Amino acid sequence: MASSPQPPPSASVGPTPPFGGRNPRTVRLIVIVVALIVIVSVITVVYIATRPTNCRLSSTDPLIFDQPEQPDTLDPQVTFSTPGWAITQQVYQTLVMYNGSSCQEFLPILAKSWTESADHFNLTFTLRTGIHFSNGDPFNAYVMWFSLNRAMVMNQAPQFILGQNFNYPHVNASSTSDEVNASVATLTTELNTFDFRTPTAPQLAAMQDPWQSFQVIDDKTIQLNMGYGYLGDTVAYTYILATLAAPIAAGVDPFVIAANGGTNDSTNDWMSTNLLGTGPYKLASYNPSTGFVLQKDPNYWGAAAAAAEPWNNILQPAKSDIQTNFQGDPAKTTTDLKTGAVAGASFAYAGPSTVNDLKNSACVSVTKLSEVYSSTAGAWWIYMNQNHEPFNNQSFRAAVAHAINYEQINATAFGGNSVRWVGPVPPGYPYYNTDSLPAYSYNLTLARQFLLNSPWPTGYLIPVKYAYINLGDWAEVSLIIKSNLAQINLTLDLVPITLDNLYQEQARDSTTGVCTTETTANGGPFYMGQEFYTSDYISPDDWTQNNAISDGSANDCMSAFNDPNVDAWVLQAAGESNPAVARQLYRDITRTMYDNYTNVWLLSPNQFSVSSPLLLGVIPNPMGSALPFTMSFNTEYALKP
Repeated sequence: MASSPQPPPSASVGPTPPFGGRNPRTVRLIVIVVALIVIVSVITVVYIATRPTNCRLSSTDPLIFDQPEQPDTLDPQVTFSTPGWAITQQVYQTLVMYNGSSCQEFLPILAKSWTESADHFNLTFTLRTGIHFSNGDPFNAYVMWFSLNRAMVMNQAPQFILGQNFNYPHVNASSTSDEVNASVATLTTELNTFDFRTPTAPQLAAMQDPWQSFQVIDDKTIQLNMGYGYLGDTVAYTYILATLAAPIAAGVDPFVIAANGGTNDSTNDWMSTNLLGTGPYKLASYNPSTGFVLQKDPNYWGAAAAAAEPWNNILQPAKSDIQTNFQGDPAKTTTDLKTGAVAGASFAYAGPSTVNDLKNSACVSVTKLSEVYSSTAGAWWIYMNQNHEPFNNQSFRAAVAHAINYEQINATAFGGNSVRWVGPVPPGYPYYNTDSLPAYSYNLTLARQFLLNSPWPTGYLIPVKYAYINLGDWAEVSLIIKSNLAQINLTLDLVPITLDNLYQEQARDSTTGVCTTETTANGGPFYMGQEFYTSDYISPDDWTQNNAISDGSANDCMSAFNDPNVDAWVLQAAGESNPAVARQLYRDITRTMYDNYTNVWLLSPNQFSVSSPLLLGVIPNPMGSALPFTMSFNTEYALKP
C-alpha cells in the first residue's frame, strides 16, 4: 500500500482533502486463498473423478480458514484494512458488486437496476423489494440515504472514496468552512432523528431535496448526483460503480445505530464490534484475538431473488458457515493446509520456499493468478526525491534506474515469481502502459553514460539513507540494490522501517508542512526509499491520484514529482468517458514520468490461489485478492472425499 492512513480531518472541514488524504487499504502482500474459476456444476463432475482420495478436511461446515491479521473494525463505513473489508463484505451489501471474477463489470445487489443521465453525472437506482436486515428491520431508499450520508458525516479514513464525487447537502468543493459546518450539523441531526420507515412530510422533503449528492426519489428509488466532491463539478467519475462496491457504501441499519450511540463525526463502539447487515451471513461470534464465526442467515431476504438470478453470485444464499482463525504463524498455517485442518489460508508473506513447499503437497492446490491480482495486492517502486540532491538531477535518476539488476532481484528474492512494470498504472489495469514502453533495463554502460551527464560524473560521494520495509524478502532486495548502485559510486545506508513508519514518512507535519522524509524521524531523512501501493478498487486513477499527481500521498513527500500538465491529465482522465481520449491521457502521463525517471519501477510479486482441492464454489475477484480470499464466501462449499 502506498498512501498513508492520515488522521482523518474533523467533519468541520468537510470531506477528506483531495489526493493527499487518500489512503489505501492495509498491506495486501498476502497469498490468496481461492480456487479456479469455473462453473460449479461442471467442475464438480470432473472433480469427483479426479479428486485425491486421501485428502481430508477437518470440517466441511463450517469451512475453516487461517488468516494472519485481525480486522481494524467491523464498521463497514470505517474499516480501512483488508481484513476489515473481508469480513464486512460477507454481512453487509452494497447497491452493486463486481460481476464474478470481473473487475470492470457490475451486478445489481441492493439495487434491482440503475440508469445513467446523458451527461453521466446522475445515477438513479431502483431498489429491490422485500430487502431487510437480518434482524427484520426494513431496507429502503430512506435507509440508503442514511447509510451514505452517515459515511460522509463520520469522515473516517475511507471517506475519500465517496468524497471524490459526493458531499454534504447544499455544499460542494468550493463551499466555505461555515457552509460546510452548518450542513454537517443539520445533517447529523437529521440522521439521528428522522424516521426511516415512514418519514414525515418535512423529513421526506429534506431527503428529496435535489441539491444534494444522495437524493431520495421515493421509497424504492435513490439518485446519486456527482459533481459535489473534491474532483469538482467538471468530473463525472468514470469508475463510480467501483467506489459504490466498497464497504463504505454499504447499507447499514439506522434503527440499530440509533439505539447504540447514534451518528456523529466519530466512530461507533457498537458498530466497531458487531455485524448486522442485509447479506447472507450473520455474525455468530467474534473474538478480536482469536477469530470469528459467520453463520448462514436462514431468513436471508435474497433467496428468492437469487433463485431468479443464478448468475448473480454475490446475491446467492450462503452454502456453508465460515470459521476464521487469526493465525500469525506461517509455519502453523502451512501445516494446517497440508493436514486439512483448514480449507484455505492466507499469509502475511509467502516467499518462494513456502510456495514451493505447498506446491509439493498432494492435498494443497496452488495456482498462479493473473497480473491484475498481483497489482491489486501491491506493485513496488523506488522513489527518489527530486527536491534533494543527487535526485534533483534527471540524468542521475536515469543512472540509478539503469544500474539496478532487476532480473537478479526477481530470481534471488522472488524465485521468478514477480513481474516487471512501467508505472504509474499497474499491470492488468485499464490503460496500463498503452505505448508498451520497455521496462528500464539493467545496463551499466548506459548508467555510466547518464552519470557523466550529471553534476556527479564519478558518483555521489555522500552516503544516502535508503528506507526499506522490513518485510519478507525486501531486506534481501535492498542488499541487491545497494550492491548494484555501488557500481556507479552511490553508497546506500540501508535503514529498515516498519509499515507504520512508512505511513509516517508519507505525511507532512500539520503545523510546519514539512515532510517526515525530510526529518530525522525513523532514522531519516530519507530522500530515497522503497514505496508501493495497493488498490482501493480497480481503476487507473486510484493509482495516478496517489503516485502521479503532485499532492498524491505516494508522491508528495516521496518522489516530489510535480508536473502541472500531469496533474491536469490525472483529473481529466478520472472523468473521461471516451476510451480513446482516456487512452491518450494515460499514455501522456506514463510517457512523461517515464522520460523523467520519476521512479524506479521495480516489480509486482505474483499472487497465488492456495486451498484444499476439496474446496469448491469459489468465485475470486481481484478486489478480494487478499482476505477474504475471494469477494464473498457465500458460494463456497467442500466436497467430502
